[in-house]
Amino acid sequence: MELGSRLKKAREAKKLSQQEVAHLLEVSQKTLSNIESGKTVPNILQIAKLGRIYGLDMVEFLAKSGISLSPPPPARKLIYHWKSHRNQKTKGLN
Repeated sequence: MELGSRLKKAREAKKLSQQEVAHLLEVSQKTLSNIESGKTVPNILQIAKLGRIYGLDMVEFLAKSGISLSPPPPARKLIYHWKSHRNQKTKGLN
């Protein structure tokens, strides 16, 4: 099931109208309608707010929608890779 339709079911389970949730989410009713219909994707702040409004663990909710959140790669490895790459380029210039 797509994210939008799962969000709609969560709203309906709480017996909330689109207008009520849109107000709490600080968006227009049309924006919420577009999210629920799959025309647009909510941003991370909207997802967090929807989790609070619906009383859901959004990491689990998203996983059930086929969306997994993974942490960014460690910065140390990126810096090391960049330094290694830079050193290789400068060695060729000598």
